[in-house]
Amino acid sequence: MTRIPKHRSAELHYSACPVCACSELAVLFAKGGYPLGECRNCRLRFLNPQPDDSTLRIIYSPDYFLGATVPQVEARVSQMKRANASLYLDLISKYANGTLGQILEIGCGRGEFLLEAQARGFTVSGIEISPTAAAIANQRLGTEQVVAGTLENVHFPEAYFDAVAFADVIEHIREPMDFLRRVFSLLKPGGMVFIVTPSLDSWSAKLMGRQWMEYKIEHLYYFGKRTIRLALDQIGFKEILIQPNFKILSLDYIYHHFFRFPVPLITPLLRLLQRVTPKGLTHRHIKLVASGLVAMARKPDGRTSS
Repeated sequence: MTRIPKHRSAELHYSACPVCACSELAVLFAKGGYPLGECRNCRLRFLNPQPDDSTLRIIYSPDYFLGATVPQVEARVSQMKRANASLYLDLISKYANGTLGQILEIGCGRGEFLLEAQARGFTVSGIEISPTAAAIANQRLGTEQVVAGTLENVHFPEAYFDAVAFADVIEHIREPMDFLRRVFSLLKPGGMVFIVTPSLDSWSAKLMGRQWMEYKIEHLYYFGKRTIRLALDQIGFKEILIQPNFKILSLDYIYHHFFRFPVPLITPLLRLLQRVTPKGLTHRHIKLVASGLVAMARKPDGRTSS
């Protein structure tokens, strides 16, 4: 279990909502010792104060991602990520009317999404905070297309990309509105953004309440359909489309996730299910509505008003 230091310094505290600037904030409950705040206007939820950098570094250890230290499990997780990347690229291609071009993935990990995009004819680029993962992604891609760093410290030309994609990233970002502004600036006129993030409107959030498995110290923000739409609209995006996120998962992956992040009643039930499920079925891919949302939007090209 990750040990969080009792002494915390340089924590970021908000007196107003980062999305709508409303000063009416409430505390709902605490998660791991951190209060979960909610804006009374737009209903954005966020840790307030946020954990400091040293606390987050402890959480983001080398074994943070499931299967990262077990080769067989890592290979199965990579296959699952490739399957999810295919789903995401189907959505991107449909939204973009099949137009190919320059695509950037932020938080690209070991490159599964970029490999799928490259195979479909996209010209790919990636940003990954882990130098080790970035090196593996470049090796897989066969070219140096992934840069180790963050969106804030990696340089790309303005209005360069036809699409910018990031899945399970924005909830980790300290300043999501600044992040979205930078994404907006990198897009060509008419370019699109593709976002996947846990959703407060999901069935799992509503069913589990404060025991929702997405409530984690490293998840600094929690969006719903209303708040992600508001954030994108304020940045200047148009043609905003939001829908539930379908994911490819396996029973084995679900088991390990709930063992890593235990939930009362559900984790013990999954332990029992794991014992009685034939091994051959636990790795089979299942397509289901997960705990997140997909948001797609377009940077205006000057020819349309909405």
